[in-house]
Amino acid sequence: MKIIIKYMELKNSIKTLSLTSLLIIAISSNLFGHEDKTNMLFNTWCLDIYKIESIDYQPHKKEKDDYILFKKDMTFISKSEGIEEKGTFILNTNGAYIVMSDKNGGDIKAYIISISKKSLILKYDINEIRDVEVHYNRPI
Repeated sequence: MKIIIKYMELKNSIKTLSLTSLLIIAISSNLFGHEDKTNMLFNTWCLDIYKIESIDYQPHKKEKDDYILFKKDMTFISKSEGIEEKGTFILNTNGAYIVMSDKNGGDIKAYIISISKKSLILKYDINEIRDVEVHYNRPI
């Protein structure tokens, strides 16, 4: 009888250990997935196109060299219509958005629609352009 009880305890311990291992693997792969996407953000992103309701629009000539550089120290440099700005940003991975703050205290919130090694798509939380997807690419 003692042998059967010991066998059952061992069997339960193995099940518990297996389930715990699977849970740890699942959680760690999810965490590393967030970390990879965060690391992808730390780059220079050059303005490519605007998209409104699946229609592509080219940027104006004065926006030709627009970009955003997100740095690992949580600062950014951006160029918009020839004007360069610097500031800090907060990345919220749960809500998939960035809040950029310039030196004058102005905040801009941008939702991350998509990010990959080569592409970043944002929607800015600004009334006039709320329906516009802003597509950025990494320079080659």
